[in-house]
Amino acid sequence: MPESPNPAARPLWEAGLAVVGVRGPDYPAAGSTHNRAAVVPIVIYRGERLRVDDEGVRGRLLNTGEFELDISAAAAFNARDSPARAGMPGLDYTFELGPQAIYRRNLGGGQQLSAHLQLRGVFSTDWGSIEGRGYVVQPELRWRQRGWPLAGSQVQLSAQATWASEELQRYFYQVDPAYATSTRATYDARAGYFGAALRASWSQRLSPSMAVSLGLTLNDHHGAANRDSPLFQRERDVQALVAFVWTPWRGGGAGEP
Repeated sequence: MPESPNPAARPLWEAGLAVVGVRGPDYPAAGSTHNRAAVVPIVIYRGERLRVDDEGVRGRLLNTGEFELDISAAAAFNARDSPARAGMPGLDYTFELGPQAIYRRNLGGGQQLSAHLQLRGVFSTDWGSIEGRGYVVQPELRWRQRGWPLAGSQVQLSAQATWASEELQRYFYQVDPAYATSTRATYDARAGYFGAALRASWSQRLSPSMAVSLGLTLNDHHGAANRDSPLFQRERDVQALVAFVWTPWRGGGAGEP
């Protein structure tokens, strides 16, 4: 959610709902796409040590201004109806959690350039249990412009590469003998390069309690470690996102900038 242009006006916390719609591949390098939507509770918190904001969930372990060490998180939808995986177990919702190191440079005029190095554990859940799925290593470069083209706007561009452990690669691309068919050969997945992503997003605060966000991601899996898997069907795909955020509840003094 884009920040208020006046830092002093930002409350310590906000709470409400987010309506999120996504169109994209069923899983990384899938040959099929689906529309997905969810209504989820949202909390924004601008504490000195813990922050939940437009950059995700972050627990600040170290902050020297330009350099920051924190805890970050991410999540993704499940996939139950992918034709390539017919007869195989469905893919559950996934979430990631782990440390990241950030180096930031303010460029003036509301612009910021930042380099991120993320190491996250990956977990899957069907809301009945949680399973560990290995980990990812993700270097990322971001450029952000606040206050353009309108007050309360935010534009962000980023480039990210991902390497994944064998356990996560197996979750997406392994084909055990029990699930092999005449068109889906047995495959033993391995650790290594997972893919790269270019992202562009725009957010606009419509009122003190409402904002809209649009995002577009180009995923590129050329050179991925498991491109020979029968479940690896497309080297390049696009994902689009739209989100409406409503946070009518807020309180506390001014949060950290």
